[in-house]
Amino acid sequence: MSDFEDYREEMTADIEETVTRANCQPVIFAGTGLSIRYFGAPSWDGLLEKLVQDYDGLEQEYGFYRQTRGPTEVGQFLAEQYAEWAWSDYGDYDEDDDDSELVGWNEGLFDHENDRDVFLKAKIAEHIRAKTPKTVADLDEDTVHEEITLDEALREIELLQEIQPHAVITTNYDRFFEAIFNDEVTNDNLLDDDRVGSAGFNRDEEIDPEDIPSYRVVVGEQVLRTRYRNIGEILHIHGSVSDPESLVLTEDDYHEFNTRRRYLSSKMLTYFAEHPLLIVGYRPDDPNVQQVLTWADEVLSDDQSITEDIYFLQWDKEAGEREEYPREYNIKLDDGGNLQVKSIVADDFDWVFEAFAEGDELAVDPRYLRSLLAQTYDVVSSMSSGGEVVDVQRLEDVATDIGELRTVLGYMEGDPGQIPPIQFQHTYRPSDAAEEVGVDSFQNLNQDIIDQIEEDKGVNIKSFNNRYHIAFFEQSGVTPRRYSEEAIELFRKVKDDEDYNLDIPEERIPD
Repeated sequence: MSDFEDYREEMTADIEETVTRANCQPVIFAGTGLSIRYFGAPSWDGLLEKLVQDYDGLEQEYGFYRQTRGPTEVGQFLAEQYAEWAWSDYGDYDEDDDDSELVGWNEGLFDHENDRDVFLKAKIAEHIRAKTPKTVADLDEDTVHEEITLDEALREIELLQEIQPHAVITTNYDRFFEAIFNDEVTNDNLLDDDRVGSAGFNRDEEIDPEDIPSYRVVVGEQVLRTRYRNIGEILHIHGSVSDPESLVLTEDDYHEFNTRRRYLSSKMLTYFAEHPLLIVGYRPDDPNVQQVLTWADEVLSDDQSITEDIYFLQWDKEAGEREEYPREYNIKLDDGGNLQVKSIVADDFDWVFEAFAEGDELAVDPRYLRSLLAQTYDVVSSMSSGGEVVDVQRLEDVATDIGELRTVLGYMEGDPGQIPPIQFQHTYRPSDAAEEVGVDSFQNLNQDIIDQIEEDKGVNIKSFNNRYHIAFFEQSGVTPRRYSEEAIELFRKVKDDEDYNLDIPEERIPD
């Protein structure tokens, strides 16, 4: 066994022990590196360089401006340049003349109450939206990083989904995490700003569960205004292209962001204190990493020299050829101190994501846990003014007695030792099943074989649990699926155009 294989085995065991001991889902702090890896998103410098190239009024190349300025200073400079460009175009535009056109700008941007940087941020949002795939299925060989294949990217994403993170915290502007943890990028994923302190919908309305995203998207200042910490959220702490004005880009933006730091850090610290944290998609010297670990350091006692539950994952093409593999990494903090975190280097992310997915799986889709928490808060907080009669004793029993709570939530009563465990014979992940059957990817398995079964037999075997397929929560964009040995035999017959039957009783097939 090579040194790298020894290292992988040791780190895998360490991660699995951590997520099992924590008895809760990990939190992922994800940076632009993942978006670059999977769909060719621009880096911060790459984005600013594109903005310089797109403005003919700038006489110099990007390097000229960047040589004497930090990224936020370049952003501040470009914000003013783009404002002058936009207002110059607007000066030549006559809204009363049908033949006059305002090319490249939305007329609504020219409201005098808008900040000057609104034009630059609108262009950034336009550029990133155009590059971001709306679904994982939209990825192709041309967009994934040159160091990985499309199939490798799809497998990593499948394993990332299976982590079922408690939350995803990101400084990315793009919305690709919605494609990963929900079925697609859609505005239905966004937290309604008018209901930021509630369940996100009107509790008096009849709600279709499929209309609630598995992971709710919370953007910018919404993070500060939520009344409680939730499960199943994608937190864009530097804003998102869904709301261009929310983007934290310029020096002024970062100054304002830092003035809110105390409030934001208090929100984040609870995540860091109670959940394993995986940091991925950042360089160790990234100021965003330094900032978030400064927050994490605030929850450590003075005698702790290493944060046992924080992992920093770095991609290294030559990981297998290294002479040594440090288990810890020293990261400089905002306050001048240092924090040791656990270091992971990998030439692919499969084994890391798979290890983080080894903790206990959620028995319920995050959308329902999040809605239960939020609606409980809404209902109880409105009782005093709604005229309802409150059974205070019952409420106290549920709040203080876990047995009562289990009853309310529908858990089975009885001695767990007398209840036989449910055993599943479904051991193949979708990608493993595809490999076993001999197709290129789990997407080809879906399109070429499972869709063919539905066409032949009128049964979608993925839509319910059966002898061939099992899913741990129904129709979620992040469902951990498994297939059985019988499914493998079935898929091979379909692939080879052999006769086959579905051995599923008719009464078990949903309408």
